Amino acid sequence: MRKNYIFICLLSLLIILIPLTDYNENLQADENAYYKKVTKGLNYFQKVYERVQSHYVEEIDPYEFVKAGIEGMLGTLDPYTVFIEDEADTRLQIITTGKYGGLGMEIGMRNNQITVISPMDNSPAKKAGIRAGDIISKINGEEVSSISPDKISRRLRGPVGTQIEISIKRPGYANEITMTLTRAEIVIEDVTFFDFIQPGIAYVRLTGFTEKAAAELTQAINDLKKRQEIKAFILDLRGNSGGLLESAVEVAGIFLPKDTPVVSTKGFRDGENTFPTHSDAILPYTPLAVLVDGGSASASEIVAGALQDLDRAILIGTQTFGKGLVQKVYNIDKNSSTKVKVTTAKYYIPSGRCVQKQDYIKNQHLLLSNLTDSTVQGKRVPYYTKNKRMVFEHGGITPDKIIDQNDFDYIITELWRQSLFFNFAVTYHQEHPELIGNLEINQQVFNDFIEYVRNNNFDYQMEGENELNKFSEIAKEKQLGNEIVTRTLELINMLKMIKEEEIINNREKIMGILLEELAEKYYGNKERIKYSLRSDKQLYEAIDILLNSTEYKKILAIN
Repeated sequence: MRKNYIFICLLSLLIILIPLTDYNENLQADENAYYKKVTKGLNYFQKVYERVQSHYVEEIDPYEFVKAGIEGMLGTLDPYTVFIEDEADTRLQIITTGKYGGLGMEIGMRNNQITVISPMDNSPAKKAGIRAGDIISKINGEEVSSISPDKISRRLRGPVGTQIEISIKRPGYANEITMTLTRAEIVIEDVTFFDFIQPGIAYVRLTGFTEKAAAELTQAINDLKKRQEIKAFILDLRGNSGGLLESAVEVAGIFLPKDTPVVSTKGFRDGENTFPTHSDAILPYTPLAVLVDGGSASASEIVAGALQDLDRAILIGTQTFGKGLVQKVYNIDKNSSTKVKVTTAKYYIPSGRCVQKQDYIKNQHLLLSNLTDSTVQGKRVPYYTKNKRMVFEHGGITPDKIIDQNDFDYIITELWRQSLFFNFAVTYHQEHPELIGNLEINQQVFNDFIEYVRNNNFDYQMEGENELNKFSEIAKEKQLGNEIVTRTLELINMLKMIKEEEIINNREKIMGILLEELAEKYYGNKERIKYSLRSDKQLYEAIDILLNSTEYKKILAIN
């Protein structure tokens, strides 16, 4: 008990000695009242800690208890202000640098088993012969069936040059395969695909904003230029959840003149800072379209928003995520990698708009002043682009052309959810390891898929089906008559027939998905992306606009 008391005293002393001058500096509230709030809160924290530690029914780990208090305190703020320990620090380094020590394979849950989704090209996993669909059963001899994919990923990562033993189960093989692999430096690509979609129209998919994003994009553009002249350019930021603000500015600088302000940050204590481009643009005048969706966030929104506000690009797709908060990471222990990541400012794009959704503070009562952004008040305050186009601030970036992607019928969603596309592609690849001719999905492959679905007892609940089944049971139990029971069974059988017909009715969409899955199994992720673009509505809308200079100029209000 004495060690707990000493711990409490030291903790309280450290907290109370925190300088309060920074807190008081710009506050409008009376200084004494503010100081009383601080001391009251710290006193309550100390007393609660002391009472619980002294009287709780079980012994409590003092560090874990205080850490829970820290996390609870930060949990009342925005989702991005967090306490970071060793493993979280590793993830932060991966986000920043795009590099880590590991085996280089994407894993996930399939059929309640830890399954390899795709090994990366030239990775230790790929070189060892690991395939999509392999099931990880053991790591260093330990069963992993009850461990989450996130924890498995942590175990697979480690210092470059160290070894790890993994055992896998491969569909079609009776015995486990055990192998020892050496971890290597795995580089996560920010540019995952680039090509000419049509003669003169270049396309690049950018999926991250690590510190090497701009260099990778520049290299992709230079490689494309060597093939042919770039007459128009499509930058795909869909699903790009962001990364470093500095990288966003560098990427925007590939299309904007040197010294162009791209984004500014404003915070209560951080003041205002503006971030301009630093280099000459590589594609300063090339007609440009940017693809965005609900997965485009943070740095993606800086790039897309700046290019829209400066009338440099047409945005196509759907509303972006709305993450416009800036974080800084502060060390809090010089003897470990423990840190706190704090939201210090919001970012504003050139028109003056803030991209951030206004629901980020979980407890509004914590704030001494009200949020003043226009959306909090329910207003639609107009902002203006460089060419005087009207835009609004309401969380995220609204594209110039809102185009929804193809909606899948419920049956396709269920086929996805039950991993039947993935599992069929794995099985087909194993049964046909050597592809003869070009990759295509003909009627025979489609029929094979239907047979595979039947053999795996695919089923799903249609709307109203559950109620119909219940009524059937009630009709039998209550003896409502043979005719009612018979008609009910007929309806249930009709539903089964409708489900089978739905697969046939969605033949083209299913064949397209199967083509993507098989492309990845035979050739890797880049080929999967290539085949997925064949039916991309947003992409083809971008192509149509870029080919029509009159419409392009009209949308951007170019004289």
